[in-house]
Amino acid sequence: MTDNIKVFTVAHLPPQLENAWLQHLRDFDVANPGCHFEVMVDSPHSSFAEAIEAIRVNPGLTFTEFFARKS
Repeated sequence: MTDNIKVFTVAHLPPQLENAWLQHLRDFDVANPGCHFEVMVDSPHSSFAEAIEAIRVNPGLTFTEFFARKS
């Protein structure tokens, strides 16, 4: 059992801000090593390729890192 809290956020964003929001989360994650984010995106008007492009962040994550959780 941990003392961590969970914060649930639903962000309603225009499509052009999707990557900026995800990059903001990634920057916070990198700057704070005890954090873990699970992010889901519902972007019904994007193609699969557009959705993949929108989730590209720096530093990058491999496909398996999107789903892996540090123990």
